[in-house]
Amino acid sequence: MFWRKRRRKTEIHVQNIVRFVGEQDGEPERLLKNTLVAELCVVPQVKRAYLAQLEYTDGVHVALCLVAPEDRSLIERISSCFARIFAQQEHLDILFLTPDQETELARVCNPFHRGNEI
Repeated sequence: MFWRKRRRKTEIHVQNIVRFVGEQDGEPERLLKNTLVAELCVVPQVKRAYLAQLEYTDGVHVALCLVAPEDRSLIERISSCFARIFAQQEHLDILFLTPDQETELARVCNPFHRGNEI
C-alpha cells in the first residue's frame, strides 16, 4: 500500500510502476530519519525503514518505505514527525513494502532503522 502525505492523505495503489533509484540523504533527511527512529523504536511491527528515491510514471519522488503491516495510526505518527520538520507544501510518500519490493530496494538503499529482528 502506498500513501502520499499532503494536506490530506491520498491512497495510491502501486504495482510494477515503481523503480527504486537510491537512498535520499542530506542534512534535512538525516534530521527526519533521526526523528522517525525515535517514533519507530516504540512500534515493534516496523522491522525496517528506508528513505528512498522512487520513480513512477510522474517522475522521481522521495518515499518512506516500511517493512511493516499497514497501520493508519503509524501513518499519522509519521505524518506528524514530517510536518514538524518540513514546510506545509512538502509531502512524504509512504510505501509499505512487499518482500519482493524490499529485495529490489535493498540493492540501492540501506535501511536507516532496523527493528528488533530475530
